[in-house]
Amino acid sequence: MKKLIVSILLLTGFQAYAGDAGCGLGSVIIQKNSKGLQLLAMTTNSFLFTQPLGITSGTSGCSSSGLVMNDKEVQYFVEVNQEELSREMAQGHGEKLATLAHMKGCRNEVSQKAFGTFAQTSYAKILPAANTSAVEMVQNLNKELATQSDLAQMCHGS
Repeated sequence: MKKLIVSILLLTGFQAYAGDAGCGLGSVIIQKNSKGLQLLAMTTNSFLFTQPLGITSGTSGCSSSGLVMNDKEVQYFVEVNQEELSREMAQGHGEKLATLAHMKGCRNEVSQKAFGTFAQTSYAKILPAANTSAVEMVQNLNKELATQSDLAQMCHGS
C-alpha cells in the first residue's frame, strides 16, 4: 500500500502540495476546497491527462495563459477573504476590495474607486443573505458587473 501511495505522489509530481488542483476535469467535478478532495481532483487530472489537454484547448477551467483562469483565482480570493471583503464592500473601500477590483481589471485609482462605489451600491444583490457562499458571492458579483458597461469600460481600459 505504501508503494502505491508513493507511486501516485511521484506520478503526479507532488502537485498536491500546491494546495489547489488548478484546472482540468478533476477541478470541474470537484470544486470543494478541502485537502482530500483537492488531492482527488489533482489525481484525476493527472491520471486522465486532462490538465494539459485543458490548457491546450482552453477548456475545463484552463487557459493557455495560465493554469487557473481569472474566475477561479477570484473565487479562491473571495473564499479566503470573504468576511473582510464583505465588510469592505459594505463600506465601499478597503485593501481587500482594492485587490478584488484589481483582479477584475480595475488597475488605476479612478477605476478602483468606481468599483468600490459599485460594490457598495450593489451590496444587497452581491450578498443577499448572511450565509451567502463564496461561489454565490462571485456569481452575484459577475452578474451585477455585467450590467455595468461604464465600469467595465473603465476597468478594462485602465
